[in-house]
Amino acid sequence: MRGNRRTFCLLFFFLLAALACQAATAKGNDFFMYFGTYTGFKFVSQSATRGVGESHSKGIYVSRFNAATGEMGEPELAAEILNPSFLVVDPNHRFLYALTEDPLSLGPPLDHASYVSAFAINHATGKLRLLNTIPTGGTSTCHLSMDKTGKFVLLANFGSGSISVVRVKENGSLGEQTAFVQHLGHGSPDVPVQSGPHPHTIVVSPDNRYVIVSDLGVDKVFIYHFDARTGALSPLDPSFAAVEPGGGPRRFLFDPSGKFGYQLNEMGSTVITFAWDSAQGTLTKVQEISIKPPGSRNAGAEMQISADGKFLYQSNRLSRINDQPPHAIDRLPGTIGLFAIDPGKGTLTEIQQFPSGGVMPRSFGIDPTGRYLFALNQISNNVVQFKIDPATGMLTKTGKEIKVETPVCLQFVPVV
Repeated sequence: MRGNRRTFCLLFFFLLAALACQAATAKGNDFFMYFGTYTGFKFVSQSATRGVGESHSKGIYVSRFNAATGEMGEPELAAEILNPSFLVVDPNHRFLYALTEDPLSLGPPLDHASYVSAFAINHATGKLRLLNTIPTGGTSTCHLSMDKTGKFVLLANFGSGSISVVRVKENGSLGEQTAFVQHLGHGSPDVPVQSGPHPHTIVVSPDNRYVIVSDLGVDKVFIYHFDARTGALSPLDPSFAAVEPGGGPRRFLFDPSGKFGYQLNEMGSTVITFAWDSAQGTLTKVQEISIKPPGSRNAGAEMQISADGKFLYQSNRLSRINDQPPHAIDRLPGTIGLFAIDPGKGTLTEIQQFPSGGVMPRSFGIDPTGRYLFALNQISNNVVQFKIDPATGMLTKTGKEIKVETPVCLQFVPVV
């Protein structure tokens, strides 16, 4: 009788342990997906099939995602806010920061008053609680990032041609400005958007010692020394790497090894591989490769690298295919390009272009487990899920998608 009781207790203990392990595994695969959107976006089509498109978004949306099953919950409003076009999450996943710009505030297309807001993340519901909102220090701010410590937010002010850094307080709210730099000059004289500086990306180097800024307006990739104690910026000598005239640098990122940097050029439809010297803070061009799908005019938008550093993905917003008129953009599916990365040289080899499952994939996201890619199609208002083959990098549609009005940015936060 005593032996049976002992056996029962052991079985009960192992059952509890198995259930706890299963619950931990399930939780380890659960994420909140936060979507930045345009709340006041309007798209006027000249084609006979569509007419006028208008966003009914109210701000930042959240959806629950399980990386083991691929299941996605219906998006819910996490925070009501004007035009949260770009989002970033702090390294400890406690706070989320969002850009917002008011298109009605000042008038000219590239001179909108811009703000950055801090939110606390509710890990039970995924909802966001506003901490505070401050001006970005520039206009038409289009990109933000954080340093590796999570103590500073970095801002690229596209409209005013400047960059700024803001301190993060202990409670996650935003504090004083610690750096401001005004870019000068111009790019191609034949391109109106290059009549002045327009920073489009600002990121820190893997060692947190430098800041890289892609300036679409002046065709330069600027490099600054970053003081992680004070948040100050100071220029280096040389202070930039040049891009071919008319290239229009948009998005920059480092590979996981920290040996190479990749520059996506929106107007030139290319990606440049740079060798990165972390001791000197210099970028040396290694390769430039076209990302343009055959027979198309393209505006490259987003770029990400797989966690193992084997593959680079980038999105293409097609503006014309062959002889189709420009206003047919509302009928053209965008693409996600897949490139293999040479582990020694960092060079790229194109593998395939995949239809994004919608129109104008302004952005996309790869989940933290590396199993899925999500294409955010701005004009068709859908987020399409792809399964990633870890051996080949190839994308396969899972048949799952969710509706999000004008999605333009995606960030993941683990459910704890």
